[in-house]
Amino acid sequence: MRRFDTFALVLACLLTLSACGSKTGRQDSPQTQSPTQDSGENVTVYDCGGLEVALPSEYLDLLRVDTDFPGSSESWKPLISVYEKASYEAAEQDFGGGGGFLFGFLVMDQAAFEQHISSDGSGLEIFATDGEHYYAYTHPTDVQFYRSGGEISTESEDWKMWEKLNETGPQVREDFLSRNGLQSFSAQDVTSQITADGESHVCVRYYPYYAKDEDTRIYYQLLLCQPARQGEGGLWAVDQWLDEYGNQYLYFPDSGKPAAEYYAELQEECDTGKHPERLIPTGAAMTFVKDYFGHETTAGSFCEEARGIDWDYMERNEQLSQIALSLLFDQDLDQRAMLECVGAATEDNWGVLGRNMYGSDWFTPLIDALADAAVGEPQQWRDSMILSCLLATCNAQTDFRTPLDKILQAQVAADPTAFTTALTELSEEDQTYIRMNSGIFE
Repeated sequence: MRRFDTFALVLACLLTLSACGSKTGRQDSPQTQSPTQDSGENVTVYDCGGLEVALPSEYLDLLRVDTDFPGSSESWKPLISVYEKASYEAAEQDFGGGGGFLFGFLVMDQAAFEQHISSDGSGLEIFATDGEHYYAYTHPTDVQFYRSGGEISTESEDWKMWEKLNETGPQVREDFLSRNGLQSFSAQDVTSQITADGESHVCVRYYPYYAKDEDTRIYYQLLLCQPARQGEGGLWAVDQWLDEYGNQYLYFPDSGKPAAEYYAELQEECDTGKHPERLIPTGAAMTFVKDYFGHETTAGSFCEEARGIDWDYMERNEQLSQIALSLLFDQDLDQRAMLECVGAATEDNWGVLGRNMYGSDWFTPLIDALADAAVGEPQQWRDSMILSCLLATCNAQTDFRTPLDKILQAQVAADPTAFTTALTELSEEDQTYIRMNSGIFE
């Protein structure tokens, strides 16, 4: 399971890049200029705010090239956008725009970079830095080829030329990197260097449905660190969080400033007595949830988890969800893997499945699959998995007991000795519950 780095390390890496990178002399406001022909390289060079972008001259008549972007922010600036001219003009005529985009470049500062790596970021790949700014290669996430009428023939000469034009993008990107003396860079190098651990983080569980119905089965795990000062008096802040399936999300405050600068200023305010809630993890978690999710919470919505991150909880949720979906769509499943997952699932895991798949008929296929897998070798192990499932679902809103009783009866009939052994391996409390509540002993 992939785990993100600590906030402190992210900042350290970014600050190191800022200190050691080379400068390019990029101007702050790109201006549209006529391209300068470089016949020796068979390229046409565009000056994009002090940076050079070289496009193959042989295709220039087929391209629309934009280098002027009025109204762009200081934090996030396009440098150049390249389109196939025919698609651009056809879409412009038919729809008022929206076609032919091939690729482009943009530049962002530290604050914009942090927002990018904490978001989806599709269609944008950061690939270079000058030590102060970050440079991204932009590309469409769908096919932008268009001709009036909307028909696309992949055998046409137009389409074949479209494919050639798309192949130029990566080549122009590599040339842009070397031509401007930039340093190669990958955002993944920053966001995957170290595992979040108990030494640098405090884990606070957030129950998103607690304020509504006191449900604690679904919870997010908020990971907090002290970004400005360690120890007593240092403010706490969420730098990443994990949902119930283990999907991980970095977080940087969207303040228009780099996170390090923002938290340094916030720490100074805390030192004067402001924001006392941020000096404890649960208080900082409550502030984060209100700002990030917009949820109303109560004190019971949070629990500081001394044991740290519960990776098993998230992994079981993911596995159980995949099993239910596979059965729902009649996909083949390994019986042993399914029984292992069902036997290990806790009351919380079943609660997550029931709540997140509400409205779909996942229950019947699951019970049918358990009935098919209940008898076989090793029988005692299979009995143990079904017994564990019965215990974990005893408080479920869905009636597991009735169909599981029938499955347990089939197991008893198949091998009474194996079933008795499986039952006696449980705790006295669990044995008593099953004997009193299961139909197999009536």
